[in-house]
Amino acid sequence: MKLSFLSVLFFLSLLAMALSCKKDRDVHPTEEWFTDPTNLPQPPQGCKIVKTTYKDPSDGRTGDLLWEPETITLDDGRKMPISCVAKTTYLYDNQNRILEIRTQLLNNLYWLYKYTYTRDFIITYQEYLALGTTKPAISIDTTSLNDQGLINRRQGLGEPFYFYSQDNQLVDREPDRPGQSQVYVDGNMFEYVVYQSWGMRDGEWFAYDRFLKHYSYLTTRPNLPVIHQFRGNESHNLPLKEIWQLESSPDFGTQTVYQKTYTYWYDQLGQVKRRIVHGKPLIGGWLIEDDLYGVGVTDFEYECS
Repeated sequence: MKLSFLSVLFFLSLLAMALSCKKDRDVHPTEEWFTDPTNLPQPPQGCKIVKTTYKDPSDGRTGDLLWEPETITLDDGRKMPISCVAKTTYLYDNQNRILEIRTQLLNNLYWLYKYTYTRDFIITYQEYLALGTTKPAISIDTTSLNDQGLINRRQGLGEPFYFYSQDNQLVDREPDRPGQSQVYVDGNMFEYVVYQSWGMRDGEWFAYDRFLKHYSYLTTRPNLPVIHQFRGNESHNLPLKEIWQLESSPDFGTQTVYQKTYTYWYDQLGQVKRRIVHGKPLIGGWLIEDDLYGVGVTDFEYECS
């Protein structure tokens, strides 16, 4: 059976459309970025994050506030216009300890952190230029380190109240209360206690009005390289979902209130090039979000030794 020229042309056009759709679905349009890491290698060892670009929803932004705008597709299929609000560069010493973090914001605003290490403490220099000011605000803090070079307080010197596991993962920020504030399963943080109130009943401590976060992971892919080594190791794998839960809340009772999903783009080396975080309330009246309209996009650049 012979095919006519029009039949062949129609077949080729269908094939081209199919290939085009597959590329739009699986590969970033500007370079080789992939959404499915199944056939990608594990990322190379010894790499550091040297630059991040953060974007969030840009509805309502015009003029100079539109910095590298683009449109992304969220995990639920919705299209979302986004634009850049921050670019950050990272410098390290020869022990891979962070030395400087510089963040450029819109309107020529910026954050700057510089770190100096000794055997027993870390000195943090912070500089910030706020909107409507001409001179930056400057602060300096000295924070205690433990024998592994990890901070044992949020800031300042004195008795430690940060405690770590044998894997140098932070497990407790409230050592004078029972239980742990960060619980790990197979090297990944399963539960994070954001806050909780404490009471005593019959001589025993009990927690109430708790705010918890629970996580699930893509266990076939390693997590991003650690930037702040002095804060300890993070989860071993890439997070996929984050659930916020309240217990005995005076306003919401006990229920899950918010959900965040993480999706990733990878390069040919298996490194994460883009992370898209999409959050949404699970109950009416919940207004707390840590990304604008629940959407945050971060692009990563690396330097490998």
